[in-house]
Amino acid sequence: MKKFRGEKKLAAVCLVGVMLLTLMAGCGTGSSSEADSSGESASTSSEGIAGMTDNGDGTYTVTVAVLDGMAPYTYTDENGDFQGYDYEYMLALDELLEDYTFEYVSAGADAAPAAIQAGTYAMSVSAHFVTPARAENYILSIPQSYYPVNLISRTEDSFTSFEELDGKTLVPNPPNDGLSVVLSQMAEEYPDVAYIQDPTSEYIPYLEGLEDVIKGKYDCWFGGESMYADLIASDSTFAETTFCSDPITTAACVCVINSSLTEFRDAVNEATVSLYLDGTLSELSTKWLGSDYFETAEETGSLFDYAGYTSDDAEWYK
Repeated sequence: MKKFRGEKKLAAVCLVGVMLLTLMAGCGTGSSSEADSSGESASTSSEGIAGMTDNGDGTYTVTVAVLDGMAPYTYTDENGDFQGYDYEYMLALDELLEDYTFEYVSAGADAAPAAIQAGTYAMSVSAHFVTPARAENYILSIPQSYYPVNLISRTEDSFTSFEELDGKTLVPNPPNDGLSVVLSQMAEEYPDVAYIQDPTSEYIPYLEGLEDVIKGKYDCWFGGESMYADLIASDSTFAETTFCSDPITTAACVCVINSSLTEFRDAVNEATVSLYLDGTLSELSTKWLGSDYFETAEETGSLFDYAGYTSDDAEWYK
């Protein structure tokens, strides 16, 4: 078993997936197909990218990859229409960005990563966490949403703070997982907390992780309440033996953008700041996610400084 004290940040690693595989996995994890199928490098100019079409009048048409089946972030309804928090966020961006018009394409988790890297699509917005691979191979927006992170433990333990994890064993997360990035950041903030986590390259199914906590194989699952709620809904007996804390931090969710589109990234960031400051993002979060996760981020000290944003902050995640 390996003991971590959070001495340093996660370094950028080999290319991993950009797309969501399940609600939480999609937020933070990727498909192995991205490592195996990288498209040709995108042009350094937006004129050469299929996902960013020059309309000849100073405006561009942007092709956006939308993952289906990712409610409440992105999905299609019974009429085949896109719905969800991220889709309405993109509509709000479209309203503000007068030089850009968005077109939406339903994309698969396996095919979309290489297509974004090659420039077939300009970007994807589907509750993506920041991961080392995304930071290395794409450009990312400032946070456009947040995912609360909780501690799930046995009822008799009922952990409510990161400090309580000192000497405790955690359900393993592979290093390319978005939650591993968040965990590493918290370890830096609390260097005296020496939690224990087995190294792994595999994703442990959420049900298996929760059952292993109940059995005592691990003390805690560093995860999200929505994942936990799904498991409780499938088996109510879990609620009798386990405890989910209030959020202790949040994971930032970002737009994943073709690496050549820095001007477009800057425009997206400026529009996102405006949508935060005028309350639009909080309203969308309450509508689609059931709570104002921007308020949760502020309460846990993980809110991005939208009011103080300048172009110098564009690579805030590096």
